[in-house]
Amino acid sequence: MKKNTKLFLSYVLPSMIGMLIVGSYSIVDTIFIGWSAGELGLASVAVTWPLVMLFGAVGDMLGTGAAIIISQSRGNGDLRRARRSFANMLVWQVVFSAAMTVSVYMWLVDILRLFGASDELIPGAVRYARILIVGNLAYMLVTAMLSVIRNDGRPVLSMWLMIGGLLLNVALDYLFIFPLGGGIAGAAYATVVSQVVIAVAGLTYFTTGYTELRFDWAMFKLKFKYLKDILVNGFPSLGNQLSIIAMLFFHNYQALKYGQVNGLAAYTFVGAVESLGSLLMTGLSLGVQPLVAYLYGGRRYRRQNVIGNMGYYTAFGLGIVMTGVSVAGHNVFPGWFNLHGEAAALAAHGLIISSTAFVLLGVVRVAGYYYQATGKIIDSSLLIYGDAFVALPLCLFTLPLWFGMDGVWLAMPVSRVLLFLFVCYLWFGKKAKPQPRRHFSGKGF
Repeated sequence: MKKNTKLFLSYVLPSMIGMLIVGSYSIVDTIFIGWSAGELGLASVAVTWPLVMLFGAVGDMLGTGAAIIISQSRGNGDLRRARRSFANMLVWQVVFSAAMTVSVYMWLVDILRLFGASDELIPGAVRYARILIVGNLAYMLVTAMLSVIRNDGRPVLSMWLMIGGLLLNVALDYLFIFPLGGGIAGAAYATVVSQVVIAVAGLTYFTTGYTELRFDWAMFKLKFKYLKDILVNGFPSLGNQLSIIAMLFFHNYQALKYGQVNGLAAYTFVGAVESLGSLLMTGLSLGVQPLVAYLYGGRRYRRQNVIGNMGYYTAFGLGIVMTGVSVAGHNVFPGWFNLHGEAAALAAHGLIISSTAFVLLGVVRVAGYYYQATGKIIDSSLLIYGDAFVALPLCLFTLPLWFGMDGVWLAMPVSRVLLFLFVCYLWFGKKAKPQPRRHFSGKGF
């Protein structure tokens, strides 16, 4: 048990810290923008987040798909498959990035209007989004490489890359926004430059002798078989990102409808907190995932289940703590974002209600990644896509009819309950297929 706990913590803690750092990117940008551009600036940036995160979602799908294959391949000793999957993933990142950049840039204003941007918000939103769209390849590569580095047995290195990116982003935010007077555009430039630096640092790791995935020309031979395997394994990860995008998009729309600009500014704050909590739970899940995938690849099913249960218990306990912190600081945190008056009051009230979602959020997230790591792609996808396109929209478009703006805040907690009921069905309602026991004598965990 001590061995399992030590192994669990060695992956989960760096992964959680790393994802907390990733979530802090948006928090830092939001704070700087709030102090430099006020409520209107915050609302302008809020409508761009779903679009910008879409690039990260595709990058995460490709990166996590390859990372799972790498972990499973390491578990059964198939290094060739691991290296080919990694190289193919990098090439397809470039292809997908180019296609998305051209498509989105051409119809940017129309897309932003679809996401709820009004005439008042369009100028700032376009200025912010264009910069991030042009620099999206770095964002996609960073998202992918952090997953691969973590699953390559280097969770601490993955964490330090994210910490370095955040510190650089903070410094550049201050420089570009205040001394250089860049405003919203300055925040976007800061994000892009910091992502480029981390992408270069991450790629450099794969030129060293510290990894068996180091670059050579032979591994870059493209095969659609590898792309298919990457997409299949990464498909649930796309859904995890889409659930965050859906959360922001649908909340933005409903907050603007029921709370006007103050409501949207308030949700910009609450959404940043929700996204931070979601990413922290994703970090926990990403720490569990490579261990489960490795053990699944080696057919060590009993230990795989032990690690999974550790993830569930940790997620539940962490969710209670996060809810408590949010409620305790609900009157203080909005001021950090320079919210005042009605917007601050809405944000404080909304945080009390929405933060209760944290209790079950992590349990649901760990379940999705666990099923993905063990090849149960259909179960994982039903759980994850059911969040983005069924449970959350259902709650967001029905609860406000009865509760107004409070219904917007209630949507996350209620949708988590619905998803948890589905997890319970997967745990207890489906007849599990027997898994043969097998002793694995190779090197590894």
